[in-house]
Amino acid sequence: MRTAAAIVLTAMPEEAEPFLAKARATRRVGELTTPSTFRAWFLELASPRILLVQSGIGQTAAASALTWALGQVSTRDVFFSGTAGGLHPSVEVGDIIIGSTYRYGMADATAFDYEFGQVPGQPPEFTCSPRVLDIVEQLENDRVTTGLMLSSDSFVTAKNVDAVRQAFPTALSTDMESVAAAQVCHAFGTQFAAVRAVSDLCGPAADQDFHMALDEAAVLAAETTLEIISVLRGGGTPGRRRRQFGLDALFAALFAVVAIDNGLEPVDATDLNLDLSDLSRDLHDEQVRSFAELIAAGKQFVADNPSARITSQRYDTLRAEILEDLNLVGGRGRQTWPPTSQTIMKRFDGYWNNAMTAIGLTGGSGRRRGGLRYSDEDYREAIRLYHEAMSAERRNPSYSGYQQWLSSQDKPYPSGASIRQHFGTWADAILSLYSEN
Repeated sequence: MRTAAAIVLTAMPEEAEPFLAKARATRRVGELTTPSTFRAWFLELASPRILLVQSGIGQTAAASALTWALGQVSTRDVFFSGTAGGLHPSVEVGDIIIGSTYRYGMADATAFDYEFGQVPGQPPEFTCSPRVLDIVEQLENDRVTTGLMLSSDSFVTAKNVDAVRQAFPTALSTDMESVAAAQVCHAFGTQFAAVRAVSDLCGPAADQDFHMALDEAAVLAAETTLEIISVLRGGGTPGRRRRQFGLDALFAALFAVVAIDNGLEPVDATDLNLDLSDLSRDLHDEQVRSFAELIAAGKQFVADNPSARITSQRYDTLRAEILEDLNLVGGRGRQTWPPTSQTIMKRFDGYWNNAMTAIGLTGGSGRRRGGLRYSDEDYREAIRLYHEAMSAERRNPSYSGYQQWLSSQDKPYPSGASIRQHFGTWADAILSLYSEN
């Protein structure tokens, strides 16, 4: 049996086309003969090749095509790449959803004591590849989010969206194939992940954009899928590199947000002494000059008020407002300036307090580093308590969510970076909870 770097399923031709176009540009594309109406190609986009399958729409089409594909190649990883309907009120068109868990949206065997959404004889939900989730935690893309993904043979529209949201309040998206593919992978013991870009909203608010072109959304999903596969195979990002901000750009973002948070007026930036060239990749020259004066005001405020404080949560709130004002919300798959608090923390060993100290703020209330040593039980207690808190709120645990939870605790616990280092990956930390049972 031939080996493949991954099997990638798509439902529609528009969802397969970004993969085919990329392969045709510089590499050979070989179409396979299939026993049904679905189509399949070998693409030299990774080593070994990727098996791309266009299954057709619906759960039966996806399940049958994937079963055939798993008989053609040996692989560790299966992806479903395509578009989806945005279900959760927080989801916007252009967001990229990667399912951390998968459930059937309309399956009802509750009369026989099964959970709503559970097929008899199957687990209540199927899970994403832990290796993929670990990579997702590291992606420099503000539009990517993970969570519960639903599938059904019925469309979710404004007429029935409230009932679906009531049954699955944390569900982010809905489609017609992902969960069937997840069930097949569960049966075969193969790792699975669905990567879906939101092209439509199931129940949009009055002020929300509710539609994006199918081919545009498909490109977003395909790019993210290929990026993850590239990392899984030990390579860099395919076709583009993750954006790296210089330290001066990070300092500039912090000073700008400090200025906004304190309602400061812009000041002369002649002696700012910061390299703002990174800002020019997102902003016009006039915008850069305006921000320079705001950054200068924030820098002076920090020098005069070293005991001031701004939290990472407050920073991200004000950052979102800046992006909205600049019409750069989400960046359409790009990492834009100002960067997220997570991006800043990654450059300072995973600690927000380190970033605060770097710009001259000494009034942080967080625990000091180096003064505490944690036992294995401390790490497990931190993960267990955080997981319980998320379960009570019916939210999925995540690295960024842990960092936010940590800031609200009276007792000191290991940082998110320390958790990762102790367990190996964030996904392994979560999985450790299940290995104890």
